[in-house]
Amino acid sequence: MRLTHISIRNFRMLAAVDLSLESDITLVVGKNNTGKTSLFEAIKIFLSDETNISFEDFSQNCYPTFRDSYAIYERYVAENNDEEKNKILKELQGKIPKIEMYLRFAYDSKKDSLVELSEFITDLDMLRTDACLCVSYHPINTLGLFKDFSSRQDKSVGLIKFLQTKITQYYRVKCFAVDWPTGNRRELEGAFKNKITKVVSFEEIHALRILDDKKGDRNNTLALGFAKYYKYRNKGGEDITSLESKLQSMSEELKLKYKDILGGILSELKTFGAHTPIVIPEIVIDSVFDSEAVIKNNIKYYYKQDEIDLPESYNGLGYSNLIYMILEFASFLEKQKNSSEKRVSQFLVVTIEEPEAHMHPQMQQVFIKQIVELLRKALVDGIVVQLIITSHSSHIISEAGIDVKRGFNRLRYFKRKNDVVFLKDFNDLYVDDQKKTYRFLKQYLNIHKSDLFFADKVIIVEGVTERLLLPQMIAKVATALQNEYVTILEAGGAYTHKFEQILNFVEIKTLVITDLDSIDASKKACRVDLKILEQKTSNHTLSKWLPKKSLIHEILGSTETDKIYKGIVRVAFQINESTPPYYSRSFEESFIQVNSSLLRSKKKVLKSGKEVEKSVKNEFSRFRVISEESFETLDSFDLAPKTSKAKTRFAFDVMSFNEQEFGKWKVPLYIKEGLEWLAI
Repeated sequence: MRLTHISIRNFRMLAAVDLSLESDITLVVGKNNTGKTSLFEAIKIFLSDETNISFEDFSQNCYPTFRDSYAIYERYVAENNDEEKNKILKELQGKIPKIEMYLRFAYDSKKDSLVELSEFITDLDMLRTDACLCVSYHPINTLGLFKDFSSRQDKSVGLIKFLQTKITQYYRVKCFAVDWPTGNRRELEGAFKNKITKVVSFEEIHALRILDDKKGDRNNTLALGFAKYYKYRNKGGEDITSLESKLQSMSEELKLKYKDILGGILSELKTFGAHTPIVIPEIVIDSVFDSEAVIKNNIKYYYKQDEIDLPESYNGLGYSNLIYMILEFASFLEKQKNSSEKRVSQFLVVTIEEPEAHMHPQMQQVFIKQIVELLRKALVDGIVVQLIITSHSSHIISEAGIDVKRGFNRLRYFKRKNDVVFLKDFNDLYVDDQKKTYRFLKQYLNIHKSDLFFADKVIIVEGVTERLLLPQMIAKVATALQNEYVTILEAGGAYTHKFEQILNFVEIKTLVITDLDSIDASKKACRVDLKILEQKTSNHTLSKWLPKKSLIHEILGSTETDKIYKGIVRVAFQINESTPPYYSRSFEESFIQVNSSLLRSKKKVLKSGKEVEKSVKNEFSRFRVISEESFETLDSFDLAPKTSKAKTRFAFDVMSFNEQEFGKWKVPLYIKEGLEWLAI
């Protein structure tokens, strides 16, 4: 038995979200403020002992629906026909917003016990293996609510302000067994939360962000974790029995010592009420050693060192968080396994919110590996556990979210549009040549991080030069991008097209900066020459994706529409910006061409208090070895660096170029146009 879906309706930003769950780990990713925390809050609020819901928890898109509902109420009041009145009342009850959480289950009728789940099964079809429940913040007196509003004395208070203060009087939390395909529901009576817990237990783990690195200010993190683990582990073992016996013996011995030490003051206490009507009850001192309390309060935890052992507070928060969260998870498993009578629930769902807090990348990978191993061992013991993790960690995503066989199936991407969150389930992602593409993306995202899932916008570049210089180019021609989270991915022209489906799926606005990469008939690099109609590109991005053309003259004839994919991806490649026309093959060639006047100029600068003339070209290691005469006659193709090492040196020379002394360099037009498009 397992949970297949959690669906949320009208809760904060989660107006309508259906989260499908994997049988083991589900990773929820997305930018900040996209509703990931609200998902866990909804689970906590609806299933905790004290449900505390206010009007502020309703999605803002419910406000027009409340107003529409009041309009229906006014029709109800004005109607005199009883039959029509009943129809309007049903319409009103169906229309008025409710905050709802649906839990959908799958079971095996041959293997699973359905005693507890039977409360939530609504059909008699023996072939069905699903059940669903709905916990709803539900109106209990819709007519009374709107009547209260219509009869208010202060008419200046609008409906939404009125509901903010009054809704708790007219709404209650209810639970329904639901037939998901038809929507038919049956209300459950009694303590429904206990009924849910018998089927599934929800546990939550939080990274301890309250901690800091101050000595002695660690709140006994490990003590809390170990004490909780001890509390739930099997107490029938020989080692536990021995510990309890020794603690009991110590308690008896201390009881006698306490009596000797404190006996005098106890005798004096009896006399305090001798001449008054107050009678002080006799005080008896006992010694109680509770093993759980001993582990929590009396045992100190140290990190082993060569010379001396260091207290817990002397190590970083990452270690404490790592151990604490793994102990928490292990404690939940022990609780499920060693309940005194029977298992607490049929299965367990554990939520972990942003476990990467205070952990460096390697530690994040250790954490997820340990959790996966605990899941495996739990399954061997017959304990079904599903894990839901929200994370901003590219390392956790790479370790647990991307698999060559399963692809991206564990990932759920939360995205926000116009204050409403929608969810992208990566089970719906189709990728051509799946295993090969997944293998590339897993390796790539592992190396370059999975920032793709957290960015506002993305720039994919072909080489190291563009990647290093992009921050400066953005500052020159598209300053608005500096206020957004733009991730820069270096992929290379031969692989960029492999991002096509995933970029389309997550719908992130993306600029692809690539090169024309012209080749001749023998497939060797050559100058761009529009007179040679057979000249082709070796760049797979251009030939297989955008603009999906192979001949150079056809690529250069592309319209703006040809360069854009579904409105969210635009390609930028070299274009003419010279008179007479000149088309560059690479970024470096284009940079040299557009900055030709600057690079060929000489500037007077101060050196040792004297004004001297310097050639700008000598600021670039690539050009220093070229004579002034040759530098004047060579074109940009000949001057451009060809090897990766030379291109990297060229990028560093541009980065360190002193614009105050020599003048400002220009951004090639094709990149300028692309960045301006991205900034919109």
